[in-house]
Amino acid sequence: MLPKVTVPTDNIYKFYALFGLVLLIFSLSALIYTNQSRNDAIFKIIIEQETLNAVIQQNTTQQVTSAILARKLEIIKSDKWFYLISISILACIAGYLIYYGFTKWHNKIQPLQDELIELSIKKLKKELRVSLPNK
Repeated sequence: MLPKVTVPTDNIYKFYALFGLVLLIFSLSALIYTNQSRNDAIFKIIIEQETLNAVIQQNTTQQVTSAILARKLEIIKSDKWFYLISISILACIAGYLIYYGFTKWHNKIQPLQDELIELSIKKLKKELRVSLPNK
């Protein structure tokens, strides 16, 4: 079964560039997703914590739950930088792959392909002149 959309990976530089592009899209999506999920978790914890703090006479379970929620909030806030740095490194690698792949492809491969097309056109014109009788 043949794929309907072929991926233009006829040379390694295009592959680097396209892989970097996919990696960049993934890293930006991951950044948005982690930020949204972290915000949702923080809002949920704050609501629970404020509900527990509103109780005047807290029993032991409520005090422990409040302490656990406070610790969860600290962990979520401290993990923010780990995720941010990791995704930023991934995005930088993607940017480098995109730059390297497209630059090498444009400067090394494309001129050769252009020259090959130009030579084949000249050859076809020459063959056409030879095969056609002069009038």
